[in-house]
Amino acid sequence: MRKAKFFGYLATALLLVLIVFSLACISKQSMDDREFEEWYSATMTELESAATTMASAIENFDCTTCEAGARSGYDIATLALEELEGSEVSSEMQPVKSHLTLALENFKVGCEYIESGAMEYDPDDLETAAGYISSAANHFREIDALGLVPSTPVAVLKRLQGDLEQAVQTLRSTST
Repeated sequence: MRKAKFFGYLATALLLVLIVFSLACISKQSMDDREFEEWYSATMTELESAATTMASAIENFDCTTCEAGARSGYDIATLALEELEGSEVSSEMQPVKSHLTLALENFKVGCEYIESGAMEYDPDDLETAAGYISSAANHFREIDALGLVPSTPVAVLKRLQGDLEQAVQTLRSTST
């Protein structure tokens, strides 16, 4: 009888330890996800600002501001990729992290081409940039479709892509 009580208490204690440990793990995951969401929102705001600067500069034929916006966008994406690499998220958020990595990589390369295209008035670089920006926007659409984080700056990226395509046409028509 004493052994049965002892094992009953032991089983209860082990069950409580397991429950507490499980709750701690769940709490840590939700904390990691919350921190990720806060970081994500701040990063998207910065990225949207850089993309808006570039789009407005292209619309106003302001190559200097476009170059500066592209450098800023490149720096934002580079820092975000470094921070993203060290972040931990739940398995539910993993697809967001994967698409975000691809979107940021495409945005970063697109910014490189925007900067060189604006600096050199090179329609080929701007056309390449438009392709990378389009690809970034597609990955951001995938993130939006998951519905796990605030919406991404797809609209401003599509605006930037359209402005780049228009700049390509303008540069090509003036060079012939």
